[in-house]
Amino acid sequence: MITFEKISTVLLWSEDFRKLSDWYKEVFGFKVIEELDHPQDTGVLFEIEPGGTWLWIGQHSEVKGRNLDPHRHMFNISVGSVGEVYEYLLTKDVTFLAKPFKAPTFNKYFATFYDREGNIVQIIGGK
Repeated sequence: MITFEKISTVLLWSEDFRKLSDWYKEVFGFKVIEELDHPQDTGVLFEIEPGGTWLWIGQHSEVKGRNLDPHRHMFNISVGSVGEVYEYLLTKDVTFLAKPFKAPTFNKYFATFYDREGNIVQIIGGK
């Protein structure tokens, strides 16, 4: 029987993967677990939580400049308090699309922001 276990890695492609990966490292403090510098596979792999989903930020020959369609995808980062993380991210000059708000259908809060290349990211968690 075929099974699908989990999303193992979220991949973000960039023309300048180094600047984007440095931004994620500086803003979130994600642990770098691997860096590749190969002509056909270049990027940085972050561990978000031990045994959880990874984040790969790599160079892609077909990606140029900022994301021109940022609403096509987004990913969530789980946090303890959306309000606290929101205040922290403001000190990092993060641009928010949506300030903290309560989900309309369940008891979680969200805030939505852009990374340095215009990709949309959300935090989700308690108030």
